[in-house]
Amino acid sequence: MSPKPLEQVTLGDLVTKEDLKDLVTKDDLARELGLVRQEFRGELGSLRGELGSAVNLLMGELGKMAARQEEMAGTLARLVAKSEGVTQ
Repeated sequence: MSPKPLEQVTLGDLVTKEDLKDLVTKDDLARELGLVRQEFRGELGSLRGELGSAVNLLMGELGKMAARQEEMAGTLARLVAKSEGVTQ
C-alpha cells in the first residue's frame, strides 16, 4: 500500500488501539464538568458571602463618616454663631 499524501491523512490513520484506550468518553466529560460546576457554585456562594460582608462593613464606615461630618457641621455652626455674637 502506498503512503497517502499528507492532505489526506486522518487522525484514524495515526492512532493505535493503545491510543484509543485512553480516550475520554462523553459520560466522563459530563461527570467531570458536573463536578467542576458544583465546585464553582460553592466558590461563588462563598464569594457572595464575603462580598456581602465587605459591603456591610463599607456601609457602616460611611455611616460613621456621615455622623462625624454632621457633628462637625453643628460644631462649626455654633462657633460661627458665637463669633458673630448671636449667642451669649
